[in-house]
Amino acid sequence: MDRTKDVLIIPRCRAVLRFIEIPSTHPSEIKNIVEYHAIKELPYAREEIIAGFRNIESFKKGYSCIMLAIIKRQQIEEMIARRKARPDSIRLETELLYLHLLKKGIVRHGKVRLIINIQKDYSEIMIIDGVRPVFSRGLGGQKTLSEEINKSVISYKADRNNKEVEEAVIMHGLSLNKEDIKVCLEALFRIPVSFYEDKLDLSNLEPSLDIDLLPKEYIEERFNKENARQVFLTYFLLFIAIFMLATFFVFKIQEKNKILLVFSDKTKKMRKDVDQLNIYLKKTKFIKYQKEEGERAINILKECYELKPQDIFLEGLDSGDKGVLYCKGMARDINSVFNFIKVLEKSKYFKKIEVKYAAKKKIGNLEFTDFNVGCFAY
Repeated sequence: MDRTKDVLIIPRCRAVLRFIEIPSTHPSEIKNIVEYHAIKELPYAREEIIAGFRNIESFKKGYSCIMLAIIKRQQIEEMIARRKARPDSIRLETELLYLHLLKKGIVRHGKVRLIINIQKDYSEIMIIDGVRPVFSRGLGGQKTLSEEINKSVISYKADRNNKEVEEAVIMHGLSLNKEDIKVCLEALFRIPVSFYEDKLDLSNLEPSLDIDLLPKEYIEERFNKENARQVFLTYFLLFIAIFMLATFFVFKIQEKNKILLVFSDKTKKMRKDVDQLNIYLKKTKFIKYQKEEGERAINILKECYELKPQDIFLEGLDSGDKGVLYCKGMARDINSVFNFIKVLEKSKYFKKIEVKYAAKKKIGNLEFTDFNVGCFAY
């Protein structure tokens, strides 16, 4: 149903109601034809009346049955002025009653029913053929109900195409002398009578109300307000969504920064450990190198002294530039020096061995050869 926070219900006796057949089933055409009929029904200018309609059904090929409600604008303005606040919509009680009867299953296909809605200050008489209302009359004040019902049925029967009334249904929201009413109706029309003590309910109507007698400018103003409210709500929700999305991204960025900070701290610590390890490795490599060099020097010395002939006396070993090793000593003669060179050439520690210096030297009565042999040590 339409949004109806504050709904003004107009009784049938305040409005002109017509049930008309129009040769169209298209909504826009129906609207134009209905507006033309509304102007014809009352001797007032178009701006002096307010009309609303409900398409009951399309019961013939290309035809629609319309419930047309018309009321003077002045009456509507006076009703609105007597209220504290402007209503959201103005509805006709006849349409509400009709939909209520459909919802409750009180009217259905197959019978013509006389519906009498009795309220405290007014009443309504409606005749429904199956599920299509064909007659309605509003009663205000203290009129004699039985007489008015009889007049209404006579008026209904004036159209010879209308069917006979087969059942009477009394809707009421107050205490009644049901037995007297039942006897009166049965005597007048010889039809069964049913009573329903029920309040008309605006909520959960299917289908929804169509007739709204609120002036057009008020409807447009309400529509604009609702649109503005919807636009505001849309932008507000969009702002909330963007804010939440931004908050989410900020949160994620902060979480990422925290994680990166933790990783950075751990990386720094690992870097320190790696640097310390590199120092240890360098020291280890240096110690290993020193050890290997020491072992190599020892092996070279050992090799030199083990390989020298007995007639060779080594005074010392000295290393020069570019890895050259110098062996200084004395030999019995020059041949012993050359024999020493031949022995060194067989060793894996020496290569490119040559005599750098050789000279005879007398010590007492003995003659020796002073020599200096140079070679590359592996």
